Amino acid sequence: MLLVAPAFGAKQAKNVILMIADGSGFNSFAAASMYEGKLGKQVYDGKAWVKLAMSTFPLNRSNAATNAGKQDEELVYRPELAWNKDYKWLKSTATDSAAAITAMVSGAKTYNNAINWSDFGKPLKNIYDYFQQANKLTGTISSVPWSHATPAGIVAHNPSRKDYAGIADEMVRSSATVIMGTGHPWYDNDGKKLSERSKSKYTGSFVFNEPAEKYGDIRLIESVEDFDALAKGTLDMKGTKRLIGTARVASTLQQERSTRDWNIDGKVDEKDIREAPVGGDPFVPTVPSLGTMTQGALNLLSKGKNGFFLMVEGGAVDWANHANQPARMIEEQMEFNRAVEVVAKWVEKNGGWDNNLVIVTADHECGLVWGPNSDKVPFDPVVDNGKGKMPGLKHNYGSHTNSLVPLFARGPGADAFLSLVKGNDPKYGKYVDIADIFTVMLKAAGIRK
Repeated sequence: MLLVAPAFGAKQAKNVILMIADGSGFNSFAAASMYEGKLGKQVYDGKAWVKLAMSTFPLNRSNAATNAGKQDEELVYRPELAWNKDYKWLKSTATDSAAAITAMVSGAKTYNNAINWSDFGKPLKNIYDYFQQANKLTGTISSVPWSHATPAGIVAHNPSRKDYAGIADEMVRSSATVIMGTGHPWYDNDGKKLSERSKSKYTGSFVFNEPAEKYGDIRLIESVEDFDALAKGTLDMKGTKRLIGTARVASTLQQERSTRDWNIDGKVDEKDIREAPVGGDPFVPTVPSLGTMTQGALNLLSKGKNGFFLMVEGGAVDWANHANQPARMIEEQMEFNRAVEVVAKWVEKNGGWDNNLVIVTADHECGLVWGPNSDKVPFDPVVDNGKGKMPGLKHNYGSHTNSLVPLFARGPGADAFLSLVKGNDPKYGKYVDIADIFTVMLKAAGIRK
């Protein structure tokens, strides 16, 4: 039997909202704010928010269970190694998104590649399991395929993040109230209908090959009109208890859209995307924004009398940083910021900050984003060139790093992060660990293990 425990303070969080800008470190957050002319002025920069740094390292860097369950001490964040001038340690000790989300929602460190799966080869109880047992609703939404590691980690349990079909199957047959993202097998990255179904690995063939009636009370939506109606509260949801929304696009809402020949060399390639300005290429008009999806999810989840947990992922920040695309990274981070604004406005109209815990963070840094001369001058600062102008920055890597990431929290239990500090970084100050998010969320919601 699940026990309900007292929250950290006098108030308990009826609802918990976790917002993850995947692959976004301090400098990705800052670069987007510089471009917007809102550095230090975002919602999460407000005085009422707890502001800390966070370490993200995994248990080990294996791709499968080792049956050891022992922390690889070489991965544990150490400032003296992190600020070494050759970047080597940061590049060689990073987590992946699967191990990161597992730590966030189960409180357990595990191997890279595992989704709520222990290093001993067993499933881990996660936030979905706890909230379901407490009769609370659960939702997970993303700007990337909904069976990708981070959104999948809210619901699924799997030894490998690459088992997309198995993960999709578990998610569809779960009791999660809201699942939304991309990965549509009938559309390309520009939202154009394909002549035949692609060999999409993300959603599992059953989702689109079987009649919706087979899923009983699940509503499947795809069109931007339906996503907009859901956000406005005008979508007919009669008889529907659960919703799965798959935007009509293959991989990401916007980041993987086509580009122009910006360097005018007679061919369109990855270099053009790197050189394209923010918003320079036409956006895909037939998909919802992350903010629209967030509003729609909140509309559905708020119907639950006992409260809910929602994860909102700006997943394509990571994709842009992997590809070293500065403008698209900024686009995706700004889109994430708009989703944060949607959540803040919803909170203020639905119980206020005394009843809702909101955590804004990242699961790891990606791209080793620093200033324009950072390839020659390690940790050269990003340069603010003013609103509407591209900040001076450079990607120094094409994958994840073990850098600290920002963490912002507001609402019941937010102050508890201050009692979980693991160390003090010379640049970013006090930092907690990624697994502390689970501890705070569970206790703030009044749920005991």
